[in-house]
Amino acid sequence: MKEKNIFKKTTKTISDGADQVFQQFKNGISQIGDLGSATKNKFVDYVKDVFNVLPLLEKAGFRTNRLIVGVSVPPSIEIHFSRFKDINKEEIDSLYEEYKDKKMFKLILKALLMSHDFQSKLSSDTLVFSETCIEISIPPKVSIKYLRKDIASLDTIEAEFD
Repeated sequence: MKEKNIFKKTTKTISDGADQVFQQFKNGISQIGDLGSATKNKFVDYVKDVFNVLPLLEKAGFRTNRLIVGVSVPPSIEIHFSRFKDINKEEIDSLYEEYKDKKMFKLILKALLMSHDFQSKLSSDTLVFSETCIEISIPPKVSIKYLRKDIASLDTIEAEFD
């Protein structure tokens, strides 16, 4: 009898929790749908601004691997980069000067350089640096991603056959 009671309480707790999660999901979807056209247009312009600076970041030695646009509240843009060549400080300073009117460029490049400096100070016997991910949202976030060495070598082999 006692086991049935515990089972009923556990089932009710799980059911109540699932209902609460579903309600929060519905509320979040509703908020996304309720975004005004001005807000949507502003976010589209923001994403276009990011697209426009990606070729400039490549001049600084950072190649875009992938870009993910999160249509959420708040919206987000996640960009995955890899460093394919080192640029000296004078060239970086020259790029900053050349694109001084491009706020997004300066913001992303500064984060990439900071991440590269931080990542270069970390090492592991089993992991190898993979890429840097910058998430432009509230709050912004920079992630340094690592892969196991055996998996990383598989990625290299696959790239050679492409």
